[in-house]
Amino acid sequence: MTKFASVRLVLFLILAVFPPLVSRSWAQQGEKMSVLLIDGQNNHNWKATTPLIKQTLEGTGRFDVDVATSPGTGESMDSFSPDFSKYDVVVSNYNGKPWSEATQKAFEQFVAGGGGFVSVHAADNSFPKWSAYNRMIGVGGWGGRSEKDGPYVRWKEDRKQFTRDLTPGRGGTHGKRVPFLVVVRDVEHPITAGLPAAFMQTADELYGKLRGPAENMHVLATGFSAPATGGTGEHEPLLMTVQFGDGRVFHTTLGHDDAAMKGIAFQVTLQRGTEWAATGTVKQPAVEGQLLTNETPAMRDPADVKPDEFAAMPDIMSKGWVTLFNGKDLGGWSQKNGTATYRVESGMIVGKTAQGSPNSFMCTTRDYGNFELTFEVNDDSGLNSGVQIRSLSKADFNNGRVHGPQIEIESAPGESGYIYSEGTGRGWITKQQPVKDAYQNGKWNRFVVRANGDRIQTWVNGKAIADILDVESSKKGFIGLQVHGIKRDTGPFEVRWRDIRVRDLN
Repeated sequence: MTKFASVRLVLFLILAVFPPLVSRSWAQQGEKMSVLLIDGQNNHNWKATTPLIKQTLEGTGRFDVDVATSPGTGESMDSFSPDFSKYDVVVSNYNGKPWSEATQKAFEQFVAGGGGFVSVHAADNSFPKWSAYNRMIGVGGWGGRSEKDGPYVRWKEDRKQFTRDLTPGRGGTHGKRVPFLVVVRDVEHPITAGLPAAFMQTADELYGKLRGPAENMHVLATGFSAPATGGTGEHEPLLMTVQFGDGRVFHTTLGHDDAAMKGIAFQVTLQRGTEWAATGTVKQPAVEGQLLTNETPAMRDPADVKPDEFAAMPDIMSKGWVTLFNGKDLGGWSQKNGTATYRVESGMIVGKTAQGSPNSFMCTTRDYGNFELTFEVNDDSGLNSGVQIRSLSKADFNNGRVHGPQIEIESAPGESGYIYSEGTGRGWITKQQPVKDAYQNGKWNRFVVRANGDRIQTWVNGKAIADILDVESSKKGFIGLQVHGIKRDTGPFEVRWRDIRVRDLN
């Protein structure tokens, strides 16, 4: 793979000798993002929708959800004081009486201090007089909101841009509940990068005329509020992000009732938005175009969705792993392409560059389909390398050029763990590459990879790197250790591998 190719691989499992690199507790093996879901008052049926939100999140296998139910309407709110600090992200299904001043202050501190917040549908009707809350959600509706609270924010199709409109008028309206098209306006944001460019949401309230401070707000997707169904005639914001202090906010206007929450458009955007609010990245696989289309709304009951059994990093200390390298010789391996040298030394495979050589590969003599792979690697500074998975070498394709998915290995800051399509011209398979520091320069680094069907996941030193669907690559092929070609008058460089193991998933 080229120096500039990036592959989002996986990789590290937890060895006591090398402490894992993690930014939040959920990234550790076996741990999930912690969610506090708030309900108790709402002009919508929260008793029906809260279970659906909980099931939608927990069905991914990535979240643990606790529910905090406020006192009812007319009761004192003084006793309502959740410990926000225990959670990665707070999700609000609440629209009711103001919280106590102490609880409001604690929530502000939680979000501003780096906590995540998700506002679902009517939660943006809440707290019209709470200044910090209105800055968190960006725009809201009802509760007496008007031009004094900020502009309307709309997409103008003729200008191909968003506008801010301070025309006098109330904040908040909607037409009849009908299916509508969700149009993504930022296809590169981690939340929407894995989604089709446009897809249908089932019958739902399409909020219009929302207004507010709109500070540090970024609109990800809009929906056209059709006049024929009582709408505004505008392209209204549906999915938004807001930066509040050091915290991340995801605001979705979707999800009016239990029927709307059974729309897959609501579910996948909530799942991805909640992960982004908690971590700043999205490791969930891309959503196939067959699942979300721009023609027919897709629906499912989240209670029928089984948790993702492959969400967590593989346990490399469990049973079933088979050693690919015996530590003594290269039995079971053969070299393809290039003139780089490979030798066995002190229980390692050591690859050494050769000037003028193209990329070289030491490949398993057996092919693998669905599997989990782990290895340790230590690359010389200045050399980028990689490990091929499900790769091929055929005489009728570029004279036997090795080609297929490659897990990138590169000194930090770099693309270690991301996935590159070696030898095919496709370039990077992982288009989003937010993590650049998982690799520890000059040390042994643990990579973990899972390839199962179209899905490829990678971890480096315990940090989740890639989780993608790759429908184009071969689903079976060899595993190969790459020594990259080098420029003239550079090197030589070496890369070392050890503890190379695989576990079949077939």
